[in-house]
Amino acid sequence: MLNPGECVAALLLLAVGAGLMLVAQRRNWRPSLMLAICTAVVLRLVMLALAYRVRPWDLAYDFQNVGYATLHHHDPILFTAPVVRWSYLPVYDFVLAAAYWAHIHFGVSWLITARIPSIAADVGVTVLVGTVAGAAGERAELRRFQYACNPLSILVCAIHGQVDPACLLFSLAAFAVVLRAGPQISGRAAAAAGLLLGLGIGAKTWPVLFAPALWLALPSMRRRWQFAATTGGLLALLFVSMPLTVGTPVGKLPYLARIMTYYHPPIGSWGWAGVWVAFHPTRLSTTADPLWINVGSYGAKLAVLGAVLAVWWWRRAHPLDIATATTTALLAITPAFGTQYLLWQAPTRIAYPSPLAIPLQIVLGAYAAMLYLPMSMLTWAHWQSVDKIMMVVSLGVIAFMIAALPWGRRVWHRPAEELPVPECTSDPATA
Repeated sequence: MLNPGECVAALLLLAVGAGLMLVAQRRNWRPSLMLAICTAVVLRLVMLALAYRVRPWDLAYDFQNVGYATLHHHDPILFTAPVVRWSYLPVYDFVLAAAYWAHIHFGVSWLITARIPSIAADVGVTVLVGTVAGAAGERAELRRFQYACNPLSILVCAIHGQVDPACLLFSLAAFAVVLRAGPQISGRAAAAAGLLLGLGIGAKTWPVLFAPALWLALPSMRRRWQFAATTGGLLALLFVSMPLTVGTPVGKLPYLARIMTYYHPPIGSWGWAGVWVAFHPTRLSTTADPLWINVGSYGAKLAVLGAVLAVWWWRRAHPLDIATATTTALLAITPAFGTQYLLWQAPTRIAYPSPLAIPLQIVLGAYAAMLYLPMSMLTWAHWQSVDKIMMVVSLGVIAFMIAALPWGRRVWHRPAEELPVPECTSDPATA
């Protein structure tokens, strides 16, 4: 648990990051790639040093169980039964297994070794934000520096140690391949983008939200189907190879397919569902009460429908704007929520920002900081009281996320494909 001094120091560090984002925007800074990387590393490692004793449940227990199970060739999904705490294909499993091995053999706290891969992935996202920003015609140096200083990303990787930065690393790499190649993208590049997105979806299911944006970014149906076939093929390979990679009994594969397809976190800490739970308490918890189970199930389907409608509404926009609209729609509607979900929209918003994109990141960082830092110091009774207030506040945060969408950029003028240069049939000097 944090002490008050560490909490204040961590909040000051986040304020420094937010201030650097705003000053860089105002003065149009163009820091070098090395400076952006060093800034990202320093801010995240200092936060880790200040707050590594914070113990998010999934990091401290669920991820450790996954690392242990994978290292001993036990299926991590079945290992945590009957309560499902992990429902993903075996991609990040091996990262957690390596972190667990380092924890055992080097005597380093699990709370440190488990967070290092997330920090490393987020530093990689910093680099890729600049790459996709440059491909979109934005100021690459400024945008990657702003992501390096983003309080929200610092919190998610250095305190929560979540899988989401790794998902973003693979997904942003797919965007970088597609956007840099442009209309002349080859079949091999389209397949490479599909492989990268497949790895992101394998690490955690939600990067499937980026698939429509990448699909629409490709210039022809042939390239789109090459992309889709490679993504689907990799996911199928990861699934059917689970008996070899993580020791899944073959007869359990259909059961695992159902878990991966239908699993969603419990409701009650965000948006409309959070307010409903806060002001309509029931005797049973949200994980056991039939009312909340049904609200979570139908609400998750409603959120997916909202994301699909957002894709249709923004289908003519730039691919990064489509990705931003899709993730924002799902976050605005979802009844099931983890604080790390707020990071989903950050790289695309920062790489290709609207006028309110940077202020939004600071607001989201402040909201997440309250959940990760001061609230981690409260007793259970006080935490419940403050959490009810935060659920109401989340409605304002959602409204700001929607207002900050690039509403004036719903039509993207795709670059025209270059015509082939005709070959000269005669020597100009003799013509």
